Amino acid sequence: MVTGQPPDDLLAYLPWLALRSIPGVGLVLFQRLVTAFGDPAAVFEAPESELRAIKGVTPAVAAAILGFRDWDRWEAELKRLTTRGGRLVTLAESDFPSRLREIPFPPPFLYVQGDLSVCEGPAVALVGTRQASHYGLRMSRRLARELAEAGVTVVSGLARGIDTAAHAGALEAGGPTVAVLGCGLDVVYPPENKAYYDQIPGAGALVSEFPLGTPPEARNFPIRNRLISGLAQAVVVVEAGSRSGTYITVQYALDQGREVLAVPGPADAPTSQGPLRLIQQGARLAREAADIVAELPRWESRPGPGTGQGVALSPPAPAKPASPRVEDPLLPFLGAEPLQLEELVGLSRLPAAEVLSRLTLLELQGLIRELPGKCYVLAT
Repeated sequence: MVTGQPPDDLLAYLPWLALRSIPGVGLVLFQRLVTAFGDPAAVFEAPESELRAIKGVTPAVAAAILGFRDWDRWEAELKRLTTRGGRLVTLAESDFPSRLREIPFPPPFLYVQGDLSVCEGPAVALVGTRQASHYGLRMSRRLARELAEAGVTVVSGLARGIDTAAHAGALEAGGPTVAVLGCGLDVVYPPENKAYYDQIPGAGALVSEFPLGTPPEARNFPIRNRLISGLAQAVVVVEAGSRSGTYITVQYALDQGREVLAVPGPADAPTSQGPLRLIQQGARLAREAADIVAELPRWESRPGPGTGQGVALSPPAPAKPASPRVEDPLLPFLGAEPLQLEELVGLSRLPAAEVLSRLTLLELQGLIRELPGKCYVLAT
């Protein structure tokens, strides 16, 4: 298993954490700065005039970069991460997941505990409601077990319900499985999943883009969801209500060019309405692992561990880094004049949950700012 960095390597990671912590430096500006100066350490050494020449660097941001002194905080963070057997993996390193390099505005680094190499083989995300039925839990667990037995990495978010059942099924088969967290790597949420937190690093990895100690706040989960779909080749919706937050992950999957499948359920069950609607809209039907494996075109069958069936014969072609691009449908409506959440829902004709998740991600990227009263403007 891959463990934390030796202490001598810690200093190289400090500028990554420090630059990302500066107010106003979202994913877009972080990428611009690193592209312009070569690496985060060089950004802190750049003259003010050169910093100010970068689009999006305001006088306040330039002053915060040049006046940054909180190095001890991030050195302590890295030492805590190493102590718990974790490490930081940056975009500059070869073991950063190749599929995440393909998504728009990938995170500049990940907090990881476990072995990230399982993300390079075939991978499927199993997602769904926290209020899962017995049927949904059984299907999620079974599909995950069969996929893991076939050598497919099962990706999910370790939330209650479908997520937990997916990780449980993969662990029963000996992995591999990856849990993407909506909190810090050291925060066990939900608390009843402590046993899974302890087991998953030995069969795959725990992954987060949030600093240690970050609580599981609601705004974190849409951000987390784009990594769940980004790490996978396909996303399978096991159970979801008609207004489930699972659709956020589905939308990310479609934006990222991932396959979307859905598990059919009883026509009159509330938790079947989401998958049935997706199937009506063209999602592939997933009744068993073979249905899912058939949608992974880069991989051919071969015997896998324990079952005589499997999917990994030859690795996918190396991913090309994503170029910066903005395709969010909310951006044409945003400008210098504040717009309320309700106004953006009406203008975009998108569901409120999707609008909120997109706004959260745009704010994370540094493209917009939230004002009091749930109003939003373009960042200057």
